[in-house]
Amino acid sequence: MARKLTLLEGPIPGESLTAEPGNAPWENPPMHADPMDALDFYLERLGDPEAQEELLDMLDVGIPVDVVGGSLLSKGVMQGIHSVDVKLLLTPVIAKNIKAIATVAGVSFKETMADYEDKDEAQKMKRMRKLAAKLATRADSGDQADVGVQMQQDTVDFMEEGAETPTDEATEVAQEDMMEAEPMEETDVTVAPKGLMAKAV
Repeated sequence: MARKLTLLEGPIPGESLTAEPGNAPWENPPMHADPMDALDFYLERLGDPEAQEELLDMLDVGIPVDVVGGSLLSKGVMQGIHSVDVKLLLTPVIAKNIKAIATVAGVSFKETMADYEDKDEAQKMKRMRKLAAKLATRADSGDQADVGVQMQQDTVDFMEEGAETPTDEATEVAQEDMMEAEPMEETDVTVAPKGLMAKAV
């Protein structure tokens, strides 16, 4: 498992504003711009028998479907495989596929953390950390080159960070844009051009 940074080892506040733009994978054009191509990428990964074994382990431990799918898709955004918009489109599809795999295998699962009916946010986070710790012991004992073990490790990291990734803010903005997008209404009002390039008629 990745070593946790101490307070003094962490990034300096505002450091990201001085970094060269485009260095991070998610700041560049994605590997798969078409959602169907990205879906094929994930279906192939979820079809791997080793990945399925670890996936079922995660669900068996009690990790909810939305956390497993969310960590998988967030990692894809961070690695530049696809955009945040594609993540939003694929979230229900990936969740449906994970549930289908679990149903066929006869493994019971929770769909979301809300299924645990924790009383408050602190209790929810405590449960997530407990589940992450339980899963981490399994991930540490596996072959780190294994696709499924890597998927488990990504899920552990996702949960330990409180399900917050560098792409969360972009996800919220994309969701707001999708919710607020309204068709432009035609209007009779014409705005007169202003500025140096405006020509008098």
